[in-house]
Amino acid sequence: MEQPRTSVIRSSSPFEVLSLAEHSLGFRPRESLLLVSLRPPRWRTGVVGRVDLAAADHPEVVDALVRHVVADGAGRCFVAVVTDDGAAPGAARWPRRGLALVPSPRDGGPEPATARAASALTGLLDLPASDRAERVCAALVRAGVEPEPWLLHRGRLHSYSCDLPCCPPDGLPLDRLGATQVAAEMVLAGRVLPADREGWERGLRSAVAAGGPGGPGGPGGPEDLGEPAVAEALAALAQRRPPAGRDVRRSWRRVVGAEGAAPGAGLRLAARDAAELLDGLRRLPLRDQLLAAAVPGALPELAPVPARSAAREVDPDAALAVLQQLARRAPRPWRAAATGCAAYVAWCSGSAPAAGVWAEAALELDPQHSLSALVLQAVGVGLPPPARGQGAPAASPVSADAAGQG
Repeated sequence: MEQPRTSVIRSSSPFEVLSLAEHSLGFRPRESLLLVSLRPPRWRTGVVGRVDLAAADHPEVVDALVRHVVADGAGRCFVAVVTDDGAAPGAARWPRRGLALVPSPRDGGPEPATARAASALTGLLDLPASDRAERVCAALVRAGVEPEPWLLHRGRLHSYSCDLPCCPPDGLPLDRLGATQVAAEMVLAGRVLPADREGWERGLRSAVAAGGPGGPGGPGGPEDLGEPAVAEALAALAQRRPPAGRDVRRSWRRVVGAEGAAPGAGLRLAARDAAELLDGLRRLPLRDQLLAAAVPGALPELAPVPARSAAREVDPDAALAVLQQLARRAPRPWRAAATGCAAYVAWCSGSAPAAGVWAEAALELDPQHSLSALVLQAVGVGLPPPARGQGAPAASPVSADAAGQG
């Protein structure tokens, strides 16, 4: 299978990394803590983590985030505290507070990796929320990861660690985010950030709602019947022998391939063909084989694709689009299956926030949909899919090589 193209942007600007983080999340975070791993030797961006800022007061939450960064192979980590609380920094230079480190209990002193990380960050400027930033930076340093801490405060970007002329005391305007190379690449890819997280979630739910974007989509009304022709085809399918698994797999590869060439393939499918794919998404182990073609090796528990089909993988982005399109056309029980499968493919592709929204939507339609429950649990504890190991590509079509910042 041809791998999706990834644009690589080389930049020393924190705005590029921050823009990539926002687009990876799918929304502009507020009152949040962001971590972006930077992997040596070229300091390429890796895993993006976000928690509510109040959660940074809990050491176990901070430690969990740091573990994910370390598991991603980070040598450095971009840290951003997003808050509007506290007094706005003015033109005066802020005092620097020392970074509190906890020595290793084995020998009473820091390990070599910790010492190297600590030497790069001796203290933080006493800006708003510096206590939370310090807590995260100290945890990263103890793990041998060099932190690069930033503050996003009332439309300005401030460095917690740099007081040189490149980082003025009153910060840099965040409207520069719209002029980044990452933002330009995302516009070309057709990805636009909503104004807030609520708008982002509404957009995700609309993508799998009956009738699609702008459709009613809610449970309990006539929209639960889905597209009438597809509902009739599913009723007719229940009265006859279902198609063989190999025929459904062939149909799946065909429609996903067509989606890659011309978006909307799932909406153009004849009602009978759409019904057979929707039925396949509820048949085990056939469902697992369809998903394994899009995200091979993500979970060993999934039924393997038969040997003759093993090399016939499909583009996961196109598969995700087809699943959304099938969900829009499906009656309620089948919509739950298509939406839950979309959640699974999104999670395996590194889009955990979207996966969580779709898993919740599927469970609202069918509380017994076990695959959605599995995805929601994995997202809730921050579990990365096994296929996304160190160096695996993120879901974003853009990566950044970050030079020294600040």
